[in-house]
Amino acid sequence: MKVSFLIHTIYGIGGTIRTTLNLAEELAGRHEVEIVSVFRHRDEPLFAIDPRITVVPLVDTRPSSPANEKKHELHLRPAEHFPRNEARYAEYSLLTDERVRAHYAGAGSDADVVIGTRPGLVAYVAAFAPASAVRIGQEHMTHNHHKPELRTEMAGFLKELDAFVTVSEGDAASWRERMPLPGTRVLAIPNSVPEPVVTPSDTSGTTIVAAGRLASEKQYHVLIEAFGKVAVQRPGWTLRICGWGNQKDRLRRKIDQLGLYNSVHLMGPRSPIEPEWVKGALAVSTSRHESFGMTLVEAMRCGLPVVSTDCDYGPREIIQDGEDGFLVPVGDVDAIAAALIRLIDDPGLRRRMGAAARANARRFAPGPVAKQYEELFGELGAAPTHRAAPHPEPGSAAGRDAVADCVAAADGSLTVSLLTPREGARLFVGEHVFPFDARGTATVPAGTALPEGVWPAQIGLPGAEGRVPLTTRAVDQRGAMRAAERQRAGETVRQVVPYVKGGALHVRCWVRRVHAEAGDVRIEDGTITLAARLHGTAEPDGEPVLLLRRRGKAPLELAFPGTCTETADGSPAVAGLRFAFSCTAPAARQQDPHDVWDLWLRYAPDAEPVRVGRFLDDVVEKGSLFPHPPVELRKRQPGGLARAVVRKLTGRPQERVVIKVFYSAANELVLNVVDGPAA
Repeated sequence: MKVSFLIHTIYGIGGTIRTTLNLAEELAGRHEVEIVSVFRHRDEPLFAIDPRITVVPLVDTRPSSPANEKKHELHLRPAEHFPRNEARYAEYSLLTDERVRAHYAGAGSDADVVIGTRPGLVAYVAAFAPASAVRIGQEHMTHNHHKPELRTEMAGFLKELDAFVTVSEGDAASWRERMPLPGTRVLAIPNSVPEPVVTPSDTSGTTIVAAGRLASEKQYHVLIEAFGKVAVQRPGWTLRICGWGNQKDRLRRKIDQLGLYNSVHLMGPRSPIEPEWVKGALAVSTSRHESFGMTLVEAMRCGLPVVSTDCDYGPREIIQDGEDGFLVPVGDVDAIAAALIRLIDDPGLRRRMGAAARANARRFAPGPVAKQYEELFGELGAAPTHRAAPHPEPGSAAGRDAVADCVAAADGSLTVSLLTPREGARLFVGEHVFPFDARGTATVPAGTALPEGVWPAQIGLPGAEGRVPLTTRAVDQRGAMRAAERQRAGETVRQVVPYVKGGALHVRCWVRRVHAEAGDVRIEDGTITLAARLHGTAEPDGEPVLLLRRRGKAPLELAFPGTCTETADGSPAVAGLRFAFSCTAPAARQQDPHDVWDLWLRYAPDAEPVRVGRFLDDVVEKGSLFPHPPVELRKRQPGGLARAVVRKLTGRPQERVVIKVFYSAANELVLNVVDGPAA
């Protein structure tokens, strides 16, 4: 049969998009499947889409596209068939009405089943789906989430459906009780999550992972407060939050306010998400409400025990409290912190719960979920038409000749595995060539003499001229997180981190004879305290010195002595260096409106200084992910007293200067002194 999904956009990132793709990909093995995307706002989807699925965009809103239809005459007129109280009503128009109507009325609209994926699109399905098709609405939020005005509108078009599917039984019961729909079947079918494409977590390490939109209902501010309590008691642990949304700036301020900027990181959107989950020892969710809890199942399928708030409705239907995770009261900071600490302090419990999470989450695999949908289609009268699912043409990009997974091992080696092994294929990284074996696997050994820099990975295929980029499905970077552990005194420091750029595999390599790895950077009362570790062939002697070197036409060097931690036998442990300096020092020597100072370390009186940076982990570019709060000071200028008198008499505001520490594109520490807004 032909199944058509109607979605707001398939080109973004989010739970509805991901679960639609999961279901569509499973159905595509047995049916003809199309995804009708009302809007196309970027050139390529952020999620990979199975080539057996036909994507049909209806309205082009790409800013750079010659076909941009934002100013189309009909797009400037309000929609007539889209609910006025739907959150996205302002984005819809007569043009979207007409495009959806035309698609399902056209010659290619022979869909046997049409599924709408949000309230407004369910209204479109009720109005425009072919009369012969089974009409299904999906509820990816909850009955309680919708405004009363929207629920009133929904009552008018839900009764035109054959079925209305929620993602939890609790929400289905709520709809049946509060909005009876004679003639429309209301039932629950959970979202599906496929088997991870990376090896599940072993629950070791010291990282907690959360993921989802940075939106108010996710209550990440509660999570950050709870983690603040954890950090005080277990300072070696970190929290990573993956996702994007309108709460980012608010959360950034919360992190800075609580002084957690060294241990809480907003990682931005990640796709695929599995390689991020498996870096964690446990997962956490603090939502105020969840219709399902897609991220909970994703984390569990990756082998993580989960701490989640017991909100309506999804979590309690997913997590077995005390078996594969913990359910805690919504908004209870102390309870969240206590559950996290309990798992942190008991590695055996983490392992047992992680194993149970993997086993219990298998019920959400795409196969069983798709079967429930197929049974529903049949019960509602969608007769199979025996149309074959489309298959990619031989030799097309869908043939997966140059698609691979990559794993960074703890010893520093890389393993690249082709999804479709090709005899005679070769992997190129820089000037190095590595053959793929019969299984489609090539290994870049630890210690390979790659020069420092960024190296795109390429593949040479037998019978083909030249090399092509190696398209990447997933990169497992866990081994790179343990780079500091494998460094040995007297050996050159090497770090190799695989990552995806533009959909293709790249390798970032650092090579340093001596390296000063930055640790925590504390900023308090205008003083910056920096911890660092020294690696490589260095032979430290005497007191270490931190150097601030100003770039530009008026170079200058400031020196600040540091200290070494002593070991039990009294010898200096150069792995523990600490420096402190006042922000007034570089601020008082401001030369230009924007001064840039590089941070260097002199570890011996006659030694060449080395840059202070941070690359012995898995984060290729830290600049936007590991920010530090700025320090604002009064601007010092010549004739300070006279200027102060003039400023007081004229009422002019006090000029300010802002000092900020950040990581450069090469992950080296830099300090800026910049004129700021007047106070």
